[in-house]
Amino acid sequence: MIFKILLLTSFLISQSNMVFNFESKYGNGTNINDLNLQEVNYSYFENLLDINYNYKNIFFYTQLEYSNSPIYGIDRYKINSLPNTYYIELSDSQYLFKFGHIQTLYGYGLATNMFQDHNTDFDNRVKGAELKYMPLDEVELFAISGTGNYGIKSRADARYNALNFKHDYDLFGVQYFTEIGDFLASFGTNKTKFKAGILNDYSINQPFLSSDTRLSVELQEFQLDTGFSEFSSIANEDTFVELNSLNIGYSNTLSIFDIYYEKSINTYNKILRKAQNQNGYNEYLSLSTNLFGFDILYEFKDYNMPYYFPITSNPPTVFMESSSVLLSRNLHAINFSDEIGHQFEARVDLNDISFIFNISMGMKHYGIQYTEFSQDNGLVNGTYSKVNWNDVLKMNFLNEDLVAHKPFRDYYAEMNGWSRNNSLYYKFGLSSQYSYDNVSAKNYQTITIPTQFVYRLKNNNSVTIYYENQKIDNLNSSVDWESYYIRQKYSNEYLSLSYNINKFASFTYFLDKEIKSFYDANSEEMPGRKNNKWTGYEINFELSSSAQLSIFQGSQKGGLVCANGICAVQPSFEDGIKVTYRTIF
Repeated sequence: MIFKILLLTSFLISQSNMVFNFESKYGNGTNINDLNLQEVNYSYFENLLDINYNYKNIFFYTQLEYSNSPIYGIDRYKINSLPNTYYIELSDSQYLFKFGHIQTLYGYGLATNMFQDHNTDFDNRVKGAELKYMPLDEVELFAISGTGNYGIKSRADARYNALNFKHDYDLFGVQYFTEIGDFLASFGTNKTKFKAGILNDYSINQPFLSSDTRLSVELQEFQLDTGFSEFSSIANEDTFVELNSLNIGYSNTLSIFDIYYEKSINTYNKILRKAQNQNGYNEYLSLSTNLFGFDILYEFKDYNMPYYFPITSNPPTVFMESSSVLLSRNLHAINFSDEIGHQFEARVDLNDISFIFNISMGMKHYGIQYTEFSQDNGLVNGTYSKVNWNDVLKMNFLNEDLVAHKPFRDYYAEMNGWSRNNSLYYKFGLSSQYSYDNVSAKNYQTITIPTQFVYRLKNNNSVTIYYENQKIDNLNSSVDWESYYIRQKYSNEYLSLSYNINKFASFTYFLDKEIKSFYDANSEEMPGRKNNKWTGYEINFELSSSAQLSIFQGSQKGGLVCANGICAVQPSFEDGIKVTYRTIF
């Protein structure tokens, strides 16, 4: 019997294909605790093994994780906790069936965009089944059903998700491909479950009861209206929010224009109130073309889901996400429930030089309320006045109505190309970022110049210089908005200098400098100034065509890092060592 099993196993392996991807990360140093500003030990040991197996029309994937402790997330060192994701996929010319952790995208993600991102500890997938069936070349039917566990951090600097929500997701729809365009229609339900007491736990409920989102403000008003005792009693019971969503999309090429439009129309109940329904929508438009050699893109977003906590949707951010180190620390943190915005981009190649021009802007919807004290009337409630896109372009910080809408406006221009017979690559960029968030005291006015130079040597070795310079004004309003505010100025520099030996190794030096100055708006006196510097060295060995080893020694600055609209605070790293090993076999 054992011989038969071994024979069958060897036959299956000979007829199949299996690929392993392994990544191991080790770090040991210190960092600064953001709450008490004390230096604490900081270490991690994270190991990820991806297993991909393919046999005819069967595909299997799993990821095993041994982490004690991981960079983000929970410890995984017991046998039953090692498998953190898996799925099996069966397919032929007419159908695809997948079971396990479902990572999928329909349309541009206004209703369904589920994925995992280890870099930000984001995971909105469900574990269940997905089916696609194509009875005709022009028709694709699809369905999803599953349950997920979605987590968020109670603080941006936390290393694990303290708030976790079970959610059930069901979706069915159709894609229809015709000569007059491609159509998408789907209907889905998502039930998000809130555990008893989770909103009463003041150590972790800040995202729901201590922020300035419409969801948080409305919950705070409900708490005041019902009374703290009654609110606590209601929140001490299990509850849920159920969303019903109709999603439609259309894409086509009309003459020289590519067009895509998608809208999600939603109905859902408010948190802790199953009988109070609310309507909302997500809307997205994209137009692209080529005119006179210019590649042109225009995007529009209108995400208006009052009082809702989105999970399975993840629509386009509609702003440029740069690879710049310094720019990534000040990217706008999008609110997928309450934001409207535009983006315009043009690209052109002239005489072997590529040019990029980009402008994006956005803000919250009208209807933001405030409470202020009047000597005659006591506490007075009101609504901030509407602002227009001309106000967003000007970004006048003293316009209190504008700042209340949390606007952002980004300009970016770049030129890059090769010269000296393709031996020298160069890139020059210029960015102007204005982003106002007065509640969190992050009112940034930023100018950044990123540059990069790569010089190829005759022996196929190369030298790379990456340098950025950045100036930031952070304006914090005080008691009298019109006449007084505090100004914090930052002067940042980032440098990486690398020498690459072809097919062997690269050696890199890092320098990250920050000069922070404090000013009063009514004077140019500088009552305070603080200098910080982080340096480090890294060696990357190319052990083979499929294996790399990197060793870092030194310090790295922490800060906000965003990807796909999802942001997380990367912890600082002081006076330590990091080792990363990657291989495919």
